[in-house]
Amino acid sequence: MTTLKAVILLIISATLLCSCSGDNEKNGETGKIESMTKEMGQEAVRVIKTPIEKAQAVADKEEKRTDEMNDRNNQ
Repeated sequence: MTTLKAVILLIISATLLCSCSGDNEKNGETGKIESMTKEMGQEAVRVIKTPIEKAQAVADKEEKRTDEMNDRNNQ
């Protein structure tokens, strides 16, 4: 009797688990919250990367200028 109850409980659990997990995959569109979160994340990345890229550009110019000055002094 307990084996039969365990099998029935296992079948019901598997059925409920499959039915609940399938709902999210059917809806191909992202929700409004998910799309806003993604947009905000991309904006945050852009805000962080822009100053870093500018600083790298300045550092590259400085290094180039230093190399030119060293070449002039060595000549």
